Amino acid sequence: MFNLIAHRGNNNHQYPENSLDAILSSLNEEYIKGVEFDVRLTKDKKVVVIHDFTINRTSNGHGIVKNMTLRELKKYKFGNKYQTYTILTLDQLLKKINSSKKIIIEIKNELGDVKKIVDKVIKVIKKYRKLDIYLTGFSYKLTDYIKNNYPLYKVGAAPLIVTKSTKFNDGYDAYFIKYNFFKNYKTNKLLFFWTINKPAFFNKKNL
Repeated sequence: MFNLIAHRGNNNHQYPENSLDAILSSLNEEYIKGVEFDVRLTKDKKVVVIHDFTINRTSNGHGIVKNMTLRELKKYKFGNKYQTYTILTLDQLLKKINSSKKIIIEIKNELGDVKKIVDKVIKVIKKYRKLDIYLTGFSYKLTDYIKNNYPLYKVGAAPLIVTKSTKFNDGYDAYFIKYNFFKNYKTNKLLFFWTINKPAFFNKKNL
């Protein structure tokens, strides 16, 4: 039995990735069991919902997120050819979610201060305890910091490579694994595989 999670809120719709409409639309689909989206810290220490470390690909502007204030980011139009939107803060997004489905927040923090961004994210999500939130990131330094300092929150590790000899730490609540390594795991923890874009993956050859 698979639980399908909408990566960056994407699904069979035309809404832009990590946008409010994409995330809410996916949560309203019965067969989708949750959504994943990405957050970063701005220059003025606001947590915003965006995947890339720059705004170049997803907006009509240019710049590095961590070097821009929220006010500066709000000047640009984010989106795609079908729809544009103003960048969201994590607080603005969670405030709009009313669902029991899984909410997976990937914390982006390339070589930065993990304490700074994690503390800011926790400060926001503690207001939304009714949501089933999982926190993750590709840095063990980051996920270990969450696990050790905020044990009441669900946290999942995201190893970039998984082999048959990979050892899983039972202290984590979940693992986020690239779908290529679908068979190379030995754990009873909750598993999320990213990113499966083609239904053909779910055939007997892979399962």
